Amino acid sequence: MFKKIISGAALALFAVCLQPNTANAQAVEEGNILIDVYYGFPNLYGATFKSLYANSGSETNVDISSLGPLGLRGEYLISDKIGLGLDLGFNNTKLTYTQHDDFDNKDYDYDYKTQKIGAMVTFNYHFLESNDNLDAYFMVGAGYGNRSFTFSSTDPNYSEASVKSIIPVASRIGVGMRYFFTDNIGLNLAIGFGQGGLVNGGLSLKF
Repeated sequence: MFKKIISGAALALFAVCLQPNTANAQAVEEGNILIDVYYGFPNLYGATFKSLYANSGSETNVDISSLGPLGLRGEYLISDKIGLGLDLGFNNTKLTYTQHDDFDNKDYDYDYKTQKIGAMVTFNYHFLESNDNLDAYFMVGAGYGNRSFTFSSTDPNYSEASVKSIIPVASRIGVGMRYFFTDNIGLNLAIGFGQGGLVNGGLSLKF
């Protein structure tokens, strides 16, 4: 399923990049304000927790829940081609399970949580000129991103802990597109590396 999502998104973006620039029409222009709400895939920590704990056989009552990556992007076009913006992102994963302690013959609950909050300044280059509904762009971004980990247990001998990122940095490089089916409302899709997941998509607004 994951490979199909990636392949479909990549083909769509590749097709956009191959469109000829034979007209001056453009979906976005200098002075536009763009707002994107998006949800990304995959949640890497959720996938990692599942692979490490869900099939290990030593834990019971395993429950793994994840939210995100999700985010909010804002962009202002300082020219027809160049946009400056802000990208706010969030994701978390929670793992709970029960494990039997053979030494005192008791069951103890364990609770692991991780979450990341990020805020990046972005630079976008809009390269498509041949469609007044479709916008395509290259994006780079960098800023603040802090991931925290918390560990707790009902085991009285377990030391609870909380850890944060040593270097609180968020970044992303990628390519994206928006399709506006009205003058002000559309859908967005992006592929890249960094904050927001490998693939993300959602709703776009243009003002």
